[in-house]
Amino acid sequence: MLDALPKVLEKHPKTKVLFAGQHEGVWGEQEYYSRLLPRIRELESQGKWKFLGVLPLSSMPAFFANLDVICVPSLNSTETFGFVQIEAMMNSVPSIASNLPGVRQPVKMTEMGEIIPIGSSDALARALIHVLSDPGKYRGDSEALRMQFSPLSAAIRYEALFEEIRQEIGGK
Repeated sequence: MLDALPKVLEKHPKTKVLFAGQHEGVWGEQEYYSRLLPRIRELESQGKWKFLGVLPLSSMPAFFANLDVICVPSLNSTETFGFVQIEAMMNSVPSIASNLPGVRQPVKMTEMGEIIPIGSSDALARALIHVLSDPGKYRGDSEALRMQFSPLSAAIRYEALFEEIRQEIGGK
């Protein structure tokens, strides 16, 4: 993200990164974070980067309402399904995701964003510029997504799965 941002700012100078979640003291990431920190501090001083910290669940709707795009440029091959992307997409926010199985899945399911090669800041910059330049292209059916991932929908699918399993083991 740090390498992509200058290219994005050339085309979209009002762009600002809002970093939600833990950023300090992440186990195994301290050395990496300390190498990035000087560049991040420079962007903070320019008003182009803001650490929000871990957000309470109650503030998530307001957070998503203030986004033009959510970006998950993960390098970690153990990342799981991108629920944060689904939450964003349920609020009509397109997503940019690394081409990792769990991370790319929400974009593949919805076509509400772009999938980028792992670790490519150039591809990330291009994707951000595309999405910011034509946001309407990436707006999907957020209402259908809300219904598909609602707690009620999940409960109905689990109930059907449990019934299928019960039938397979002899209806006990």
